[in-house]
Amino acid sequence: MKLTIPIPPKPQSRPRFDSRNKRAYEKRDMTNYKKTVSYYAMASKLKRIEKGPIMADICFYIYPPQYILRVKKNRNLLEKEVLYCDKKPDLDNFFKAITDAVNGILYKDDGQIAAIVCRKVYSLNPRTELEITELRDEK
Repeated sequence: MKLTIPIPPKPQSRPRFDSRNKRAYEKRDMTNYKKTVSYYAMASKLKRIEKGPIMADICFYIYPPQYILRVKKNRNLLEKEVLYCDKKPDLDNFFKAITDAVNGILYKDDGQIAAIVCRKVYSLNPRTELEITELRDEK
């Protein structure tokens, strides 16, 4: 099953702690991002994978910074979406935010994820493309 989330990817933020209530909480913009991703996942009406191992193939398309946009030869690479992003934020933080947001919608639990393919690519069209595949046991 394939899903495209047409908003710029956002990395998982660190939890914040309230010293008065002794509780951890998440920043409001992170919560809103996860709710938006969940909305797109639910609106896709894809069938949830209830059990068994799955593979997550995720590509994060990130808008390039000015120093990359200024170089003329990069324009073609950006249009083809083949220029990899090797800067912060870390890839695992993007992955965590997406898998938390679609947990319980596309699959029952994120513990089912047994294989991962993840990439960060610069693009003039920021979005996240997610493909979930059931892994079958060979007998």
